[in-house]
Amino acid sequence: MRNNSKNFGGKMPRYTLRNPHKYLGDPENVIYRSTWEYNAFKFCDNNPNIIAWGSEEIVIDYMKPVFSASGGITVKPAKYYTDLYVEYVNKKGEFVKELIEIKPKKQTRASRARNYATNFYENMVYMVNTAKWEAAKKWCEPRGIRFCVLTEDSLFK
Repeated sequence: MRNNSKNFGGKMPRYTLRNPHKYLGDPENVIYRSTWEYNAFKFCDNNPNIIAWGSEEIVIDYMKPVFSASGGITVKPAKYYTDLYVEYVNKKGEFVKELIEIKPKKQTRASRARNYATNFYENMVYMVNTAKWEAAKKWCEPRGIRFCVLTEDSLFK
């Protein structure tokens, strides 16, 4: 699991599982990075249709776009720690495996900002996300796993 403790003043918020038998990974080390992730964890933990789930348990290699010193965009190898892996039974009674990324809608499309610096930054975030998601789709397909990105539009319905 990645360690971004510097982002939280050295202390990472941990989710306490109510159903640790459903968690794929270390049940003592379930870290959330946003209230959106916290709410998704709570849903997975408490939903009886979810058989198993994990957070940042699947790591996918991808080529990350980066701004080079020469002024262009290049790529370098990187790791993508996926937000959620979930196994559940849907409304039709079918067993489903799904890899889920939770992102603000703003990060799922090209920037609309007028300010050059903001536009550049937001487009770099979008390019990195797109590279991650393409790698995830390629990783998921041969394994029979669905991949989806959840935004505030779908999380708060």
